[in-house]
Amino acid sequence: MATITTAADQQPNPSASSRRPWILFDAGAYIGDCPNGTTAEHFTSNNKSIKVSIWPDDPPAPSRLFVHLPDLGPNLLLEDARIVSSADRFLLLRVRISCPTIRSREMGDYFIYRAERPSLRLLPKPRPFHDDEVGLLPRGEHFTIAVLSLDMHGFDLHLFKSESWAWTTFSKVPIVTPQRAFPIEIPRKAFRLNDHITTTAITLGGEGGTMGWVDLWRGILFCDVLSSSPTLRGVPLPLPRSLVNHGKGIEGCPKPYRGIAVVQGCLRMVEMEVHFDGPPMLDPETGHVNFRIRDWELSTYTNRKISGAWEDWQLDCTAKASHIDIDEGMQWQLLQSGLLNVKQEGRGQKLENLHTCQPVLSLDNNGVVYLLTKVKFMQSRAWVLAVDIKGKRIQSLAEFSTDRNLVLSHEYCPSSISSYINARATPASGGSLGCLMSQLQQADDGSQVQHKD
Repeated sequence: MATITTAADQQPNPSASSRRPWILFDAGAYIGDCPNGTTAEHFTSNNKSIKVSIWPDDPPAPSRLFVHLPDLGPNLLLEDARIVSSADRFLLLRVRISCPTIRSREMGDYFIYRAERPSLRLLPKPRPFHDDEVGLLPRGEHFTIAVLSLDMHGFDLHLFKSESWAWTTFSKVPIVTPQRAFPIEIPRKAFRLNDHITTTAITLGGEGGTMGWVDLWRGILFCDVLSSSPTLRGVPLPLPRSLVNHGKGIEGCPKPYRGIAVVQGCLRMVEMEVHFDGPPMLDPETGHVNFRIRDWELSTYTNRKISGAWEDWQLDCTAKASHIDIDEGMQWQLLQSGLLNVKQEGRGQKLENLHTCQPVLSLDNNGVVYLLTKVKFMQSRAWVLAVDIKGKRIQSLAEFSTDRNLVLSHEYCPSSISSYINARATPASGGSLGCLMSQLQQADDGSQVQHKD
């Protein structure tokens, strides 16, 4: 398969000095009224007014999405609001509204948000699907939403096209080019590699509207979603280094350890390998289990050919946390944040001991990887580290959240929507944090602001 240019490559985003080329979104929306020049308004499926606003910031600081329902009423609860997918000028949002007195299994409302002329529109109810199974294909003024779901009969492709404003389904989409066999024998403790379980979706674009559904442990199923007879073709991912180098088993969700992105028409992948120091122990401070970390290591790969061969993946570079340089200014920031500390005889918490996960690649193709990090596994306070993996140094640090659920979960995602947002339309005074603090102060006076995970 030849290298395919993305939709962004074909139609470059509007550029201006006041616009950020890309941002790191906090995927879980904040619930509160923070209007600015990005605010758009529409109605939910039960005819309730809904307003959405974006407050962008420079990575690694999180950019935030605010959702507000001014006439929700006492018998309804805004249960969850989340960014499901982002591509160029578009965001796909999911919003769940529930009645505390009635048990509901509805998956919620889906909205498409458009940035350059802020607008929000409700989508027709789709078939139930998981957030990981959906991706966005921008097509100039139009877009396609694509969902690849698996049932006992095979893969089904559900498409929503903005021209018709309706869903269509292709059942039992055939895999015409299966993923090639693994170059090593897969042991029983790595049987997870034998099944494709989608964990994220990516967009390449091009004439056929190529999208990929990624199992971050195993490989990618590519599909030209604009084809009249769509088919699937498999492309492998590099085998986990922990399996190849240390014979460790593969289990659980890969998101804490792997990330993938399409950058300048190439596939790029980052992998994190964590080296634990002994078995988990009960932490008296948090009352939860805690894992002692000895070290962690980052590896990045590039695939320019995307032909389906294992050899297409080229290892770019690796960096161990214990070998990453921390200059004097960054050392001070890390000490002030509490991420690092120095105890007697110079021993204490070091970079390699931090609970770090969820590697995210920069969309600038500058070799920077963003990482979510904490001092302890079950603490609620978290930061994002920007690591220059080629230079083996920490570039910057930003506090991500203090009110998350306790576990390290996948909660932030890169987006180029900021290149369609004029920064002058988003007042810089206080930024999203200032707006959030204002909302919290209002909450003390009787109103309510929430952060939903």
